[in-house]
Amino acid sequence: MSSVVQSNVALPAATAPAGGEQRRIQTTEFHETVWGDHFLTTTPAAAQAQAQAHDEMYPSYPFQGHPVPDLEIGEYEALKEEVRRMVTGEVDDDDDEAIIRKLRLMDTIQRLGVEYHFQMEIEEALQNVYVQGGEFFFEKYDDIDLCNAALWFRLLRQQGFRVSTDGFRRFKDDGGKFKESLASDAQGLLSLYEASHVAIHGEDILDEARGFTTKNLKLLVQDHKTSSLLKKQIEFSLDLPIWKCVPRTITRHCIEVYSESDQQAMTHNEAIILKFAKLDFNFVQRVHREELRELSMWWASLDTKTKFPYAKDRLAETYFWINTVYHEPRYSVGRSILTKCGVVSVLLDDVYDNFGNYDELEMLTEAIQRMDISALDELPATMKEAYRIVIVNLFEEIEQAISGTGPTYGVDYCKREFKRMCRSFLGEARWRTEGHVPKLEEYLTHANITGGYFFLCPSAYLGMEPELATPEAFEWVADVTNKMVMASTSICRVQNDIMSYPFEQMRSHVASAVQCYMQEHGVSEEESTKAMWERISDAWKDMTEVFQKPTPLPRALLLPVINFARTISVIYLKADAYTHPQFLRERIADLFVNPVPL
Repeated sequence: MSSVVQSNVALPAATAPAGGEQRRIQTTEFHETVWGDHFLTTTPAAAQAQAQAHDEMYPSYPFQGHPVPDLEIGEYEALKEEVRRMVTGEVDDDDDEAIIRKLRLMDTIQRLGVEYHFQMEIEEALQNVYVQGGEFFFEKYDDIDLCNAALWFRLLRQQGFRVSTDGFRRFKDDGGKFKESLASDAQGLLSLYEASHVAIHGEDILDEARGFTTKNLKLLVQDHKTSSLLKKQIEFSLDLPIWKCVPRTITRHCIEVYSESDQQAMTHNEAIILKFAKLDFNFVQRVHREELRELSMWWASLDTKTKFPYAKDRLAETYFWINTVYHEPRYSVGRSILTKCGVVSVLLDDVYDNFGNYDELEMLTEAIQRMDISALDELPATMKEAYRIVIVNLFEEIEQAISGTGPTYGVDYCKREFKRMCRSFLGEARWRTEGHVPKLEEYLTHANITGGYFFLCPSAYLGMEPELATPEAFEWVADVTNKMVMASTSICRVQNDIMSYPFEQMRSHVASAVQCYMQEHGVSEEESTKAMWERISDAWKDMTEVFQKPTPLPRALLLPVINFARTISVIYLKADAYTHPQFLRERIADLFVNPVPL
């Protein structure tokens, strides 16, 4: 079955603004959901019966507010405390090998996805490593190899410590190039490649490192002598380096890699962490699966398939998107709020892009600026259901969800950004109607906003603890000059455009960033695409720079903004997997359907 079908359904003509030519909107039939009713329990009674049967079979234990079988929880808690002892164990400053072992321990814990249990302990441990070595780490450990040197740099930089790249010069030859002898050091290349992605502006040596390691890692993949497991690791990293990848996707991959590796070569600590990580992954997956079931029931109750047949049906994909922002069980309410924000935003985007004529959309936009249910009566029938979902099924439900527990003052910030997003939807509809191809920066004045992240970033704070998500935090995240949010938004918009614009231009649609740049500069599609990837690279450097201490907000508030960008790296890796959900199906199944074998 083709992923998309062009429709010949005739819709009302779009009324052009003054001076514009009248055009029709060409609709598109999007690929139907690939999940059907997989995550859906059709009635509350059925869900209650299912839960009761589970409780009778397994006595439950509270896991961050969610029940899990008692038959596993005893082992789980014991393993967690053993891992905690590993993290907090003291290290002799003069024991070089112990320092390296501690770094590898931190790396294993992070890769296997259980870092969230030990955030304070890990911060303290890496702080100690930083204090012991700091800017003089490479001088203190003058015989350190490439793998461990790059690991030290990446772990500290990812934690926000300002560390210098100067030490990497020891791995260059007299001509200023990375030594060719490093080309056969697979683990060293992988470690340096990962470190190169936490670069900030002006660190040319890391840009050189990325080029050098990418070339040689690709050669290792082509070498028949390279083991299949190493090839698997290299190929994953080349596509999705740690700093730019969804944490849970890394976790699932690394659990598989560790499980497939030589068990006899695995240290005792690695074996303990792996066992704990498997249990933890499955516990968290149960929480996520239940959330997805409840959200699926909510989505089905809106009857969007009937009311919005021209819109994408992407509840599971949206939940995947939002799950990357924060996956910890304690943020269950936040994920529910954000998923609703995301899926309603996408639905509304399709109303503007794929259905309404300009006059209707202008009326809808004006009503949304009022945010008053009384405006419903003034809208044409074609826009009533869209407006009802925004007012009743989104913002009223958000206010109910956080009433008494969440930062209710934050809703005003989210409403403000939602209104701004809709004004930009209308601006793009005007361009589409007029057939206007703007210059790139003019295009981005609307497109960065319609990407949704200026709305979703403050919405993410609604589901966080009030002591974290303070009024000052909302002021920061909603600041239109915010360098980190702007960078995340730019990554979202530009990478989305790179992967989606060939399909988007099969219908009546505003020009993409790639096309705007092509027309403005008179360059080829290939040259324009290259320029767009350079913008993405610069945006990542902007975010990494803001993440270095001292930070404007606690680390926990900055990570959701970074994670929004990481999601784009996965969903728009090699295709627009949101529009074409068959490309995302396996990753969703890994996180929410298939538990890891114990």
